[in-house]
Amino acid sequence: MSTLIDEVLKEAGFSDSAIADVKAGKLHYGGSLDAASDKELSVKLAFHVQGKIENIKLVFMRLPAKKKYDPMVGALGMIATDGGDGSLEDFADLKLSPNEATMDKLYTNAAPGSDLNLSKDEIEMFQKLGKKPTHEEIENCLRKILLERFRAYKKSGLAGIEPYARSKKEFSAGEELKNQILHGPILKKRAPVFQKYLLDYPANKPEGCEDSFFWLNSIIDDKPTIALVHRCGMPQSGGYVYMERHFYLSRSHNCLQGIGAAMSIGDDETVVLYATRTSTDQISGFGAAAKRTIGNKVMAGRQAENFERARKVLANSKQLSLANLSLED
Repeated sequence: MSTLIDEVLKEAGFSDSAIADVKAGKLHYGGSLDAASDKELSVKLAFHVQGKIENIKLVFMRLPAKKKYDPMVGALGMIATDGGDGSLEDFADLKLSPNEATMDKLYTNAAPGSDLNLSKDEIEMFQKLGKKPTHEEIENCLRKILLERFRAYKKSGLAGIEPYARSKKEFSAGEELKNQILHGPILKKRAPVFQKYLLDYPANKPEGCEDSFFWLNSIIDDKPTIALVHRCGMPQSGGYVYMERHFYLSRSHNCLQGIGAAMSIGDDETVVLYATRTSTDQISGFGAAAKRTIGNKVMAGRQAENFERARKVLANSKQLSLANLSLED
């Protein structure tokens, strides 16, 4: 298995010395990825975890304890844990806070090209609330939109993602996410069946593959930013491959997708390779190259800090179970 780990990490651009350091217990930043679009920020990391692959799978798929290692996450909730189409109850704990007054104004004045990611039909839903809707009315409208987006994605995958209305041309998060998958050569080479599923979801589900869904409220620029998240993973070559896809983001970014691989190097030791791509309009236009360079470095620092915290969570995962870890921990 060590040979496979060496090969995969080398294909990802890590040097022999970096690979040795990772196996010895260090976290390594491997730089950015070849961009799939001019809106993309990216980072790749490799790190060592004291824990079995099964523990990593438990934390990743069944217990998304992001609040334990990502300080930007304010709240999260699982969606359709019964495997069904979800319900408004799944979003009952979702709140547009902090900065309620600012968010109320943003949604009341929603328009193509504003700070919010909404389709034309969704903008009309908020406009129909009138000029002075209550905060509760705005939250309820958003919950309905999130449920419909979840159901459309669960039924039709990437093709079911409604484009965001922009002042000139609509933006398709579905196409962006598709291009991100197609742009990654390692996944196609090492896990072609899994790659096909990520492109074709919900069709062509491989044997042994699991899916889970949840919503996130991350605080970005002191404002709530809501994400709909799809996670899936499956065994691969004695290890485990997985994906985290933010197929809807309410503001700040367009979409996000991370691909990871966990490979065992001993009875209780695992090496994880993780690469993530984030699409944002904030780095396009004049000075795009410089913006991307700076953005990649900022993202790399934040991700490295998060994964250092995540390593501690995973190292303690020997004691984790569905019964003793709360989503809000």
